[in-house]
Amino acid sequence: MKKLLLFLVRLLVISLLFIPALPSLHYSYKFALALITTGGMPTSAVVDALNFDAAGNLYTFLVLLLAIPGMEIRKRALGVAIGITLFLCADSFMTAIWMPHLKVHRQTIVYMAVTYGWIVVAHYLLPFLLWIVLAYRQIEEMCKREMIAEGR
Repeated sequence: MKKLLLFLVRLLVISLLFIPALPSLHYSYKFALALITTGGMPTSAVVDALNFDAAGNLYTFLVLLLAIPGMEIRKRALGVAIGITLFLCADSFMTAIWMPHLKVHRQTIVYMAVTYGWIVVAHYLLPFLLWIVLAYRQIEEMCKREMIAEGR
């Protein structure tokens, strides 16, 4: 119970501490995404024109990873690097697929279904799945102690 409460308190505190950094995180992420997708130094117009950016979901992943108790700093740093890389790859892929299609102005139902399916997986599930993969031992430790304490 103590580890779970510690995790929830840390999650709340880290979330509140990161809120002022959200605009900077969001712009930095969009700038890196524009740098990758354009292949050159992006202008502010190019950065603002990007539709697919998972900066908010990256925030969720970072807060979850930083809040979990019992994880080594080296593993957290590696997890942050892996998370940022995966989010950038997913958004770069989506930008490369979707942006040329918008110029054609023909959106088929199949294309839209695949696009929204990709968005659900790459944006909404990725933070939690990646967190579970990177912190499964710590999550298991929290749950195991809970079950032992309850007599299960």
